[in-house]
Amino acid sequence: MENFLKAGKQTEITPKITEIVNSIEVTDFEFVVKALRWVNKNIKYPAPDGIEKNDIFRTRTADQIINDGFATGCTDFALVFVAIARAKGIPTKYVEVISKSYFSDNPDRVGGHVFAECFIKDEWWGVDPMNGNLKFNTKYPNYVVYARGLDSWDLGIYDMKSIREKFSQFAVEYNAKKATSAN
Repeated sequence: MENFLKAGKQTEITPKITEIVNSIEVTDFEFVVKALRWVNKNIKYPAPDGIEKNDIFRTRTADQIINDGFATGCTDFALVFVAIARAKGIPTKYVEVISKSYFSDNPDRVGGHVFAECFIKDEWWGVDPMNGNLKFNTKYPNYVVYARGLDSWDLGIYDMKSIREKFSQFAVEYNAKKATSAN
């Protein structure tokens, strides 16, 4: 659990992130709810006209996303939220999931989402930073968990090319395991 208090390279605690945390005076669940509100109020989606999402997909840090003021998708919302929660002292996991339909659809189209999991009052709670939701459990019925870590870079995902490679390899292993267990 202590590992999820550490900052990853994308989720470093900067003076700007500390300033945001200090502006939210409550703790535990109330902090998570207010942090989600802050993220959804201050990070705009979609990216402004003229910004090509795939050019900056997974390449920015939480601090850069805050300074830019926009997200390219769920990853950016999660990175900002994870950094803020950890800066408050809440152990928080970055959770990369793959849509179950990805395993049977066109694997060239990356299908997934990014959640966070916060350790509050002795249990892990699921958080959907992009949609501003806190949920009681860490089950994702429409998804398969690819990995949990400090951030995207911690999982070896740096851009669109690396996510396609990682997801494709995972799909091969996942489908093989599924076929083996069906027999």
